[in-house]
Amino acid sequence: MSANYRSASIAGGVAGIVGWAVLVVAFMLAPTPPTLGASASDITKYFGEHHTAVLVSSFLYATSAIPFALWAGALAAKLREAEGEAAWLYLTFLSGVVITIAVNVCASFLSMALSGRGWAMGDASAQILADIANYAYIFTGFSSAVFVAAASVVIIRNGVIGPLLGQLGLIVAATQLISLITAFFSDGIMVGGGPIFIAGFAILGLWLLAVSIGMIARAPTKAL
Repeated sequence: MSANYRSASIAGGVAGIVGWAVLVVAFMLAPTPPTLGASASDITKYFGEHHTAVLVSSFLYATSAIPFALWAGALAAKLREAEGEAAWLYLTFLSGVVITIAVNVCASFLSMALSGRGWAMGDASAQILADIANYAYIFTGFSSAVFVAAASVVIIRNGVIGPLLGQLGLIVAATQLISLITAFFSDGIMVGGGPIFIAGFAILGLWLLAVSIGMIARAPTKAL
C-alpha cells in the first residue's frame, strides 16, 4: 500500500467533512423553503423576506460540490481497490455521485435566481420555478440511493472502512427511496420538500460524515 494511497484516503475524508460542514451551514442560514403545492403568495413572500439568506445558502449548496467531488474520487479509489479485478460497483458509485452533485447544483442555481427576483415574478412563474427546484432536490433521493447502496455493498463484502458503515448505508439508501416518494405529495406530512424529505437528507448527511471520518481513521498506516 503506497503512502500516496494513505494520503488520498485522508484527504478525501477531510474533503467530505468540509463538504458536510458547508451543507450544515447552508441549511441553517435560511428557513425551510416553500414545499410542493405552496401558494404563489407564500413563495414570493418567502423569497422577498429571506432573499439574502437564500442567496448565500444556495451558493453554499452549490459550492459543496467541490469538496464532495474530491471525497467521491478518493472513496471510489478505495472501493475499486477493494473490489479487485472486474470492479464495477465503484463506477456505479461515481455515477450516482455525479448525478446527485449535478442536480443539486442546478437546483441551487434556481433557488439563487428566485432569491434575486422571486418577489417580482408573476404567480405562475414563481410557482413553476419553486416546484422545479423542489423536484430537483427530491430527485436526488434516487441517485443518492444508488451511490450509497453501491458503496455499501463493497464495504460489506470487503470490509473497507468498516462493515457497520456498509450495513447502515443500506438503511440510508432505503430512506432515500422513501424521500423520493414525496415528489407525489403536495400536502400533509409526506409533502415534497417537507419533514420526510428533510429527515432523509439529514440521515444521508450523517452517513456521509461517518464515512468521511472512517476514511481518515482507517486510512492505511503502512507503505509497502
